[in-house]
Amino acid sequence: MGSAASAPSSTGSGGASSTPPSKGRGRPRARDYGADARTATLAESIASHQRTISEHEGAMLREIAEFDQTEAWRGDGSLSMRDWLVAHLRISRARARTLVNAAAKVGQLPALSDALSRGCLTLDVFAPLAAVATRESDADLADASEHWTPRQAHQLVAEVKGARDADAAAEFRRRFVRFDDGRRLVWAQLTKDSYALVKSAITGRARRHDHPSASDPDYVPFESRCADALLDICIERGRRSRKTRSSTSKVPTSAGGGPTATTGSVAADADGPDPAPVHGGARTTMIVHADLERLLYGDGYGHASIQGVGPVSAEVARRLACNADITLSFDGPDGSCLDQTPLVRDPTFAQSIEIRRRDNGCRFPGCICRNVTDVHHVVWASKQGPTVMSNLLTLCTAHHSRVHELGWKLDGDAQGEVRFISPHGRVFVSTPSPAWRRRRE
Repeated sequence: MGSAASAPSSTGSGGASSTPPSKGRGRPRARDYGADARTATLAESIASHQRTISEHEGAMLREIAEFDQTEAWRGDGSLSMRDWLVAHLRISRARARTLVNAAAKVGQLPALSDALSRGCLTLDVFAPLAAVATRESDADLADASEHWTPRQAHQLVAEVKGARDADAAAEFRRRFVRFDDGRRLVWAQLTKDSYALVKSAITGRARRHDHPSASDPDYVPFESRCADALLDICIERGRRSRKTRSSTSKVPTSAGGGPTATTGSVAADADGPDPAPVHGGARTTMIVHADLERLLYGDGYGHASIQGVGPVSAEVARRLACNADITLSFDGPDGSCLDQTPLVRDPTFAQSIEIRRRDNGCRFPGCICRNVTDVHHVVWASKQGPTVMSNLLTLCTAHHSRVHELGWKLDGDAQGEVRFISPHGRVFVSTPSPAWRRRRE
C-alpha cells in the first residue's frame, strides 16, 4: 500500500502563510500582487524618494535662478545657463532648458514653488504650469494640481494658451502626406480637425467587438487592424467613386425642357452619406466644444477645442460648424449643463441637391474640385446668416479652409455673383455654372 505524498509547506521562514500561485501558472493571480508587507514598504519608499527629489529640485531651482541672474556661468566659459547645466550636471539640453525656464518663474509663483519644495508637486507638473500661471492664479493652481499628472498639467496649459488664427494658418500650411516606396511607409502631418476625422474613421472601423480575444489564435493586434481599416476605407471610396460615374451616366433628362427627374444616382454621389459602419465599428465622428462667444467674436473670447486633440482657433471652429450637427448647451454659472437642444440651420436635402447642381463643384474661381465639397454660408450662420439659396454655396476642403483660417472674405449673392476677397485685397468674382439656368422654349 503506497503512502500519500506529503503536501508542500505553505509557510515561509517567518511562519506566515503565503498565497499559493493559481493553478497552472507560476505566478499569483493579479489581485494577489502587492499583498505582502515587503511590497508595501517598497511602494512607500519609492514615493518617499520622489518627494525628496522634488524637494531638492525646488531648492535647486531657486539657486539656478540666483546663479543665472548674476550670469556667474560666464566665469566658467559657458554661453548660457543652459549650457552651464549641461556641462556641469551632465544632463540633456531638454532637461536643462526645463530647469532654466522653471527657475525663471520661481520668484513669481510662491505657492507653486512652495508645493514643489515640499514634495507635493513634481518638476514635471510644476514646469508646464509655471509657463501659464500668474500671481493671481498661483495659489489656486497649487491647491488644484497636488494630485495632477504631467499630462493633466499639459492639458491645462493647452487650454489656457488656446489656439489663434495665425496658429491655424501655419498648421494648415504645414500639412503633408509622404510616401516611402522602399519601406512601404506612409506618414502625415495633418491639421487638428483632419487628424481627428482620420483617427475616428480608422479606429472606429478597427475597434470591432466581435474580434477574437488576445488568447485566441486568430487574434490580430489592434495596430494591424488599423492598417486593414485604412485599406478598406480606400477600397470602399474607390468603389463608390466608380458607382457614382456609372450611375450618373444613366441619369435621364426630361423631355420638353421641363425640370429634370430626380434619380437614385444622387445617393451614389461621393458627397452623399457614408455607408453604415462594419459590425461593432463606429461612424466617423469629431466632437468640437466651443463657447458661443468664440464663434461670434473670434479669438480672445471663450474657448474651442476638438475632443481628444486640443484647442483650435475661432476660424477652425467656425469652419467645422458649417456642416456639423450642432447642439446648443445652456450652462449655469458654475459651468454645469442645464439643458441642451439641437440647432437647426443646415440646408435641407432638396437645397443641397440644387446648390450642388447650381455650383457644379467648388465656387472658388478656377478650382476644378467637384466631389469633395462643403456647403458654406456666405454670411455665417453664427452671425445670423439665413439658410437660403442666395446665402449658400459649395467650397472644397482647401478653399473652405482659406475662407476661414487664411483670411479670405466673401460677399454677394450665391445665385448670382459672389466676390472672393484675398487677405491682400485682391478680388475674384464667381458665378454659378452656365448649365444651371437654361432658357425655356
